[in-house]
Amino acid sequence: MSNVVLFHSALGLNDGMRAMAQVLEDEGHRVFIPDYYEGRTFDSAEEGTAHRDEVTFPVLAQRASAALDELPAEVRDARLVFGGFSLGAAIAQSMGKRDPRAAGALLFHAGGVPKLTSWQESAPLQIHHSVDDPWIDGGAPELLVESAARAGANAAHFVYPGAGHLFADPTNPEYDPVQAGVLWQRVLAFLGSEATDKA
Repeated sequence: MSNVVLFHSALGLNDGMRAMAQVLEDEGHRVFIPDYYEGRTFDSAEEGTAHRDEVTFPVLAQRASAALDELPAEVRDARLVFGGFSLGAAIAQSMGKRDPRAAGALLFHAGGVPKLTSWQESAPLQIHHSVDDPWIDGGAPELLVESAARAGANAAHFVYPGAGHLFADPTNPEYDPVQAGVLWQRVLAFLGSEATDKA
């Protein structure tokens, strides 16, 4: 069993996030979803990103980090797999790089350019997005995977057919059940791997 922290997209902590967390919970993993939008949810990426810009990303990242202090006591200092969807992937990436509890990082529908800070060898990485996703910066996921691999971490980059952004979210119009199924199979294998089974 892994302890998984999932950071929501710019749409907020909505029913889609809960449904995706349930996929992992149904397989025996313990999942936590910090609400760093403080209860706000949005129906469109435009509304969600406007809220992100109004609050500012540094403030959102601080909220997400502070939320980890509210985890149950028996989990707070345990090994954690950090996952994030779109906007949340940037936060999960940051945790994978710097949080000593990181047992892995799962970046869904995003994957940013690595900063100067090196990746942690103890935090394997997976990136998942569609091939023509308009929100993906060309070449950025590859650079991040290279950075993690140079640090000695297992790193994989999975690209899916189509242009859907949140294609793993069953409540989103871009949902693709076939590709989402493949994605979750890969994620569950990741969580069951030797690298993360002590998370």
